[in-house]
Amino acid sequence: MDVSEPQIKRIVLNRLERCSVCHHLYEPDDIRVITRKPAMWTLLVECTECPARNFVAAVLQDGDPEEAQRTLRELSRSSAFGDEFPSVPEPVSPPVSTDDLLDLHEYLADFDGDFRKLFGA
Repeated sequence: MDVSEPQIKRIVLNRLERCSVCHHLYEPDDIRVITRKPAMWTLLVECTECPARNFVAAVLQDGDPEEAQRTLRELSRSSAFGDEFPSVPEPVSPPVSTDDLLDLHEYLADFDGDFRKLFGA
């Protein structure tokens, strides 16, 4: 199967579509090819609105899904990229406390499910 970079990016965009952190809609330029082999491509999808990033393995017809999983685990653990992939900064806000969770629980007990009313127009 002969595939092009735009085809692979389109497939990845169809699967990931939005950033799981800030819900920014991904663009083809947010995807960079890391490696390209006949049976598997590895890619980096970086959000331009927040520091989120995802490693993706595109397994082609003859590719081995287990090899793709191993490759993604190695990429996630590897520091071989140096400064090319900056680390995600520590959160600025304090961690969620037990009191925060109890407050949320109490609020949701009476919540009617109307998110439009909750967030306003």
